[in-house]
Amino acid sequence: MSESETVERRSQTGAPNGHPGGVPTKFDADGSVRHFPGNTIICHLPAESDLHKGLLRLSQELETANPETLYTLLPTPSWHMTVFEGVCDQVRRPGFWPSDLPGDTSLDECNAHFEKKLRQFGLGTEPPFKLRIAGYTPRIDGIGLHLEPVDAIEQSRLRALRDRLSETLCIRHPSHETYGFHLSIAYFIRHPTDIEREQLDARLMRHLAEFPSVFELGAPEFCHFDDMFAFRRQFYLE
Repeated sequence: MSESETVERRSQTGAPNGHPGGVPTKFDADGSVRHFPGNTIICHLPAESDLHKGLLRLSQELETANPETLYTLLPTPSWHMTVFEGVCDQVRRPGFWPSDLPGDTSLDECNAHFEKKLRQFGLGTEPPFKLRIAGYTPRIDGIGLHLEPVDAIEQSRLRALRDRLSETLCIRHPSHETYGFHLSIAYFIRHPTDIEREQLDARLMRHLAEFPSVFELGAPEFCHFDDMFAFRRQFYLE
């Protein structure tokens, strides 16, 4: 891969208040995590995988090189790839909340509603899912890996699964068709300076070569979360 293929540079959009998109919804300006509950369908990254070991080395290095709280690192047990976004309690606009539930439905009721449907949901395909690392995500709101299915068959499997989950849960996010698979490891608390961005990019590129080009994820999990630090598995989709 060339650097232009693996390091995307885009204008810093972030949140309207001038902070990155995760502040102040998911994190405070001092980097502490905020209450931001919801549910989601994810695949946790196995702790015994080579990718997890490589990301752990990167995370440890980033922890020691975090100038004036530039970012907040996510705990290693939280590392995952989102299969289907689910809901966030604080975001109840059309397209982000299931169309078969009133907008004032409690999150607990929504969780139970989804669980009933997903207990009867047939996965329709056999894990594991094979993915490749296509570089880093654009570093606008945080640091993460951009992931792609390894071939057209894997792409079809994951996209078809997302379509069926969307139909089952009666929710279709605006970015449903263009959703990019990713694995986040940190959220920006403020926008980096030009020098900080250059140093960060150089560090990330050094580690990219250590990651496996292809890796596998197991069965998707229906999870609850209170914040971005922990995703509590309720059950696997079978």
